Amino acid sequence: MDKSQIGRAGELAIELYTLITARGEVDVYSPVVDDDHVDLVAGIRGGPPTLGIQVKTTPSLDHSGLVEARASYPVGRIREDLNFLYAVVLLDAVRIQAMWLIRSPDFNRLAYRIVDSGREILEFRGRPSGDDTFSSFRVDPMQIGPTLITCIGESPHAPQWIVALAAR
Repeated sequence: MDKSQIGRAGELAIELYTLITARGEVDVYSPVVDDDHVDLVAGIRGGPPTLGIQVKTTPSLDHSGLVEARASYPVGRIREDLNFLYAVVLLDAVRIQAMWLIRSPDFNRLAYRIVDSGREILEFRGRPSGDDTFSSFRVDPMQIGPTLITCIGESPHAPQWIVALAAR
């Protein structure tokens, strides 16, 4: 599979795991247009969307045994919002082998930063098990739904950028 297909598979895996592990209590879906780095939108079933999620998926570990993911933005345009999450997924066929859910303020603070050609690149490198910078954000795949329910409950009301995505 190419990078785009792997990314879409990760999004679909999160949707499936959320549906099953939240027992249908979380609506999660892809916006029609993938812009503003939002791959999925989530909210409590029947309520307004509350979270925007950027999904980063990899099918394998790097040469150091780490999961690596990058998010690239124009310099000065990195989204910092409690309602915006990064989901980093190590996907083994259709099974989520390891996953992290990280609110953007934490991801932005902890990720390694590179500035190149007018772009600011945030780099995630985490171990599928054990301790590292991101280990406290690792989520058991069978707890994705309950974790999203907690994130939704702790989030401020839906910001306009999420409402606009859901209206498309």
